[in-house]
Amino acid sequence: MKRKPPQEHKKGKEPVDATNRRTRSNRAKERADKSAVDAKAVLKQEASLASALQGFRLDRHGSYTAQVEVALRDAIVRGGLSPGASLSEAAISAALGISRTPVREALALLADEQLVVIYPQVKTLVAPVRRSLIDEGRFVRSTLECANHAELVKIVTRPQLDFLASLIEAQRNAAAAGDAEAFFKLDETMHRSMFEFAGRAHVWGMLEGVKRHFDRVRWLLLERVAYHARRAQEEHEAIMDRLVARDAAGLTLAVDHHINAIIGHMQELHDRAPPAYFID
Repeated sequence: MKRKPPQEHKKGKEPVDATNRRTRSNRAKERADKSAVDAKAVLKQEASLASALQGFRLDRHGSYTAQVEVALRDAIVRGGLSPGASLSEAAISAALGISRTPVREALALLADEQLVVIYPQVKTLVAPVRRSLIDEGRFVRSTLECANHAELVKIVTRPQLDFLASLIEAQRNAAAAGDAEAFFKLDETMHRSMFEFAGRAHVWGMLEGVKRHFDRVRWLLLERVAYHARRAQEEHEAIMDRLVARDAAGLTLAVDHHINAIIGHMQELHDRAPPAYFID
């Protein structure tokens, strides 16, 4: 009986074993490359969190969850943590030097405020800025501030007017120096003081929770639109002029214009900010 000659591989084809070895090698390389990319992403994330939370000082006697919530909220509202940024429990815990439990609880509270988005067992991200929430914040601020200031104009005292004038002067200096942090604090102090002078400090406290998404846009404007601080400061001067003149109608118009002016800058902000920053 004749023996069958050994089967030859067709020309141009590699043996199956060699092909499999090459495939396994390619897959291993892909896994190694992905691991390297993931490691770089983790390091970048940790560096971003460390920078955003660098001012955090833990009070061992206070609620850890509440402190983490405040620190993360401030970082999100002020743009230290941008929309779409990844929020790893492990990375936040490492940055703050605490366990993961208060971090997890704080993230859940921020999700209720629509400042973060949690994908269970997958990831947690800083939420994009929702236009509908911006409009809600604008509406509430305009309504409450106009109503409050209509009462304030009747009872404001000279020392109170002098204090507000000093704040506006400090705002002018901060705007000229390009100090967004100082300008925002002075801006907040002015608006809060006008509620306090009218005997409605608690209303400002209620307003703070509603206006956070509106504040996110204010910070983006301060950081990304060079003239915004100067424009806001000039609008504050217009408000002050009407208050000093005890012109209730003019004051209401000045306050309404000041608060609603932010809507007119939204398109410019859209053009300057990354597309993922906004939704709906």
